[in-house]
Amino acid sequence: MQRAIAQWRASSLQKLRAATTVTTTFTRDITSTADKADAGMDASATELAGMATELAGMAAAGADVVEYHGPRRKYDAMIARGELRQDAHQALTVDQLERVYQDLVANRRKLSSSGSGLTLVDASGTKERRSGWWGSIVGSLHDDAPSSRSSSQDTTRGLYMYGGPGCGKTMLMDMFAASLPRDMAKAMERIHFHDFMLEVHESLQEHRSTPDPLRKVARDIAAKSTLICLDELFVNDIADATILHRLFDNLWSRNVTLITTSNRHPDKLYENGLQRQLFLPFIDTIKERCVVHDMESDRDYRKLAHHEEGLYFTGKFREEELEARFVELSNRNPIGTMRVDVEMGRELELHRVGGCVAYETFESLCEKPLGAADYMALARTKHTLALSGVPVFDEKSKPFAYRFVTLIDILYENRIRLICSAEGSPDALFKNVHVYEEMRAGRGGGGGGGDQDKDKDKDKTDEDALVVDDNLGFVKDRTISRLIEMQSREYLVDHASRHAPELLKALVTCPEEERKARYRGITR
Repeated sequence: MQRAIAQWRASSLQKLRAATTVTTTFTRDITSTADKADAGMDASATELAGMATELAGMAAAGADVVEYHGPRRKYDAMIARGELRQDAHQALTVDQLERVYQDLVANRRKLSSSGSGLTLVDASGTKERRSGWWGSIVGSLHDDAPSSRSSSQDTTRGLYMYGGPGCGKTMLMDMFAASLPRDMAKAMERIHFHDFMLEVHESLQEHRSTPDPLRKVARDIAAKSTLICLDELFVNDIADATILHRLFDNLWSRNVTLITTSNRHPDKLYENGLQRQLFLPFIDTIKERCVVHDMESDRDYRKLAHHEEGLYFTGKFREEELEARFVELSNRNPIGTMRVDVEMGRELELHRVGGCVAYETFESLCEKPLGAADYMALARTKHTLALSGVPVFDEKSKPFAYRFVTLIDILYENRIRLICSAEGSPDALFKNVHVYEEMRAGRGGGGGGGDQDKDKDKDKTDEDALVVDDNLGFVKDRTISRLIEMQSREYLVDHASRHAPELLKALVTCPEEERKARYRGITR
């Protein structure tokens, strides 16, 4: 029986190869004679299109032989090998990712079996836009109207997965992306939300002279990617909020599927943001186009990671320790300034650079009007950042806290090594930051007594330091988690693998005490 199945598979694959060869030759021959064709050849076009339909059927028969192994199989294998822990919440998320995967595969097969993936077949039923039968065929290649694509394929409903930091959202999305077959992976874009929006704004600037630049940008994205895997969807910028609805409406109308991660439910995105009413339609549509899935996990795997390789100084002599570490890591290279090109024609000045390390103050990176593009330019230039003087955030420094969150996100995504001096531990930096719900729950009646007057000044000071902000209050947990993970041995191994392979041996094979000495900087 197995031999018969094997023979059938081999026969089917031979048919597929033969169909592909014939189709390629057939298309080349048509192209070579296209200039000789005229309007009187419509009957020939119909006959040729019929031949192409038959060939497409043969190709589809062969395509069915290909086996697809989705994220569920990959996840189960990682569990079996001990690479992942059993986690019921993650397993439910994998079920959702498997649904998206199988829908995408089914739509791909449906396209193959219907022949709509072949231009000649589509052209045979398309209204002529150019003179002659060949003009109608070529014209179909340039039809970018959303409705034309919608008629040729079903839309796969995407996935919006949200949950606390460190629960495995990004890991599972990466696993999904890695499970895609090669041809489907070519049509996927896996990108962080910061990077995605930066590219969108750059494209809008490039096409600003066109009648509808946003539609042009969406069309260009859809031409490259039918699947977008977007990490850490978080909106705190009115410029992003005002364009997201129209941008994704255009993408969805072109049958682009979205998988995204976030720390927040869609209803909580951009909460209390300026002109939020312009953003609300995007929330409604994302709930329609994506299954909203709560990972419901209170486990932070980053905090479970081994993190005795501290590179985070908080003690009395923290600035001196940071300076000594910077000099050590610069490895006797000359220390000077450097100017780095930033997207959209700007430059970022790095004030102290030595070898692979840049030394900057919190003031120079987070108290000046810099953004994601500047931090990405820094990450492309140096693989280690020494950051001096991170404060405990209060109401006055709230805008700087937002920039700090963006900076840490970009350093983390690019596996940049961070050493820093700070006024407190990662948790302590955000101790004054709260969401409105916390404040309402914490306010109660009052008390009295002899100590009340004595504590008035202290209470006033505490209230002045409070930051009541839902957006910052939700993202602070992610930033704290990432700051902790960035001190871990596991993160340093990832950093070395990507940027400095020569460090791997020291990290992986050195005796414990020697390894500690080489990567000293433990929190004091």
